[in-house]
Amino acid sequence: MIHPDVLDILFEDEALIFINKPAGVVVQQRMHHPDEPYLHADVTRHTSPAYLMQRLDRGTSGVMFFSKRGDLNARLTHQFQRKRIWKRYLALCDGYLAEPRTIDAPLARVGPITFAVREGGKTAITHVHPLHPTPGSSLLEIALETGRTHQIRVHLSSIGHPLAGDWLYGRRDAPRLMLHAAEIEMTHPLTNAPLRVASPLPDDFREEAARRGISLTSP
Repeated sequence: MIHPDVLDILFEDEALIFINKPAGVVVQQRMHHPDEPYLHADVTRHTSPAYLMQRLDRGTSGVMFFSKRGDLNARLTHQFQRKRIWKRYLALCDGYLAEPRTIDAPLARVGPITFAVREGGKTAITHVHPLHPTPGSSLLEIALETGRTHQIRVHLSSIGHPLAGDWLYGRRDAPRLMLHAAEIEMTHPLTNAPLRVASPLPDDFREEAARRGISLTSP
């Protein structure tokens, strides 16, 4: 487990707590792995109650937040529904991707843990902005208009540029899934003031980018 005293807390007040999630940690308890450590339990040991407002895959690093007050959850859900919570990701994908694009392709479950682009699936929209394309790999900035399970992973795979290290939709060609939740912007549910919380890129992401010929001196 992540001991509560060493949780990487990016922001905390009476209403919200933002955590810098490390890669390799699951967010919620898994039914068939009841003894596996999970982030929600660690956050709850630090502050209770802690209501999970979003999810990140095990292999994804970066910022995510919990609500500390149940009476505010409806306001936060409303922001999600009205697309007023903005999330920015940084990703390494396989192949040369140089042109910005919006992927508007519905997603549906096709297996116990897999999803795919399918007619009749749930609406899913991903905005992709290349930052540093190279012949073998590209650094991307990604913004989500919807928040479907595995959305970034499936959408990038569907256009022939799976995330580096994505064993499910691409190849095991990196130590882990090279996806980082870099930033969240929202309206604070108590003060109505703008709130922006960012997470620095972890070392393993920078190292994998460098191995692929991409120097990350800025993001």
